[in-house]
Amino acid sequence: MGEEMSAHGTPQGYDDGCRGKSECRNHRTKLMTCIEAHIRYQGDYVYRTAVDAGTATAAKEVYAAVKVPRLVAESRSQAATRASRAKPKAAKAPKKEPKPRPRAKHGTASGYKLFARPHDCPSEFTCNQAAALARKEYHHARKAISA
Repeated sequence: MGEEMSAHGTPQGYDDGCRGKSECRNHRTKLMTCIEAHIRYQGDYVYRTAVDAGTATAAKEVYAAVKVPRLVAESRSQAATRASRAKPKAAKAPKKEPKPRPRAKHGTASGYKLFARPHDCPSEFTCNQAAALARKEYHHARKAISA
């Protein structure tokens, strides 16, 4: 790029046409390229205000390195000490027995839904007959309402 351009490593350099990393004079240095400065200008409010005030530098922003936790082996005595300091777990309450649900009786419409086998029904009025009667009464009641 020509000498008429503004300084490299600034958003103004990007606006003047410095687009590629290899074109920028700050490429492979510790300073920002024009593209990096433009991106930072768009997303970093503090940097934007510094550029607008004329106090920004082309230095790259340095972030603190993240420390990765190390695994430390402990001896048997340390493990025993740690285990003795641990709080005992509270005992769980015994589970309640579920309440017995009333079973459907043979010779009823609900017995038909539950059992549905006419030869297994021990009563004289079978579950199938009870269900048929219930359906018949239901339809007669519906007709009486609509008539």
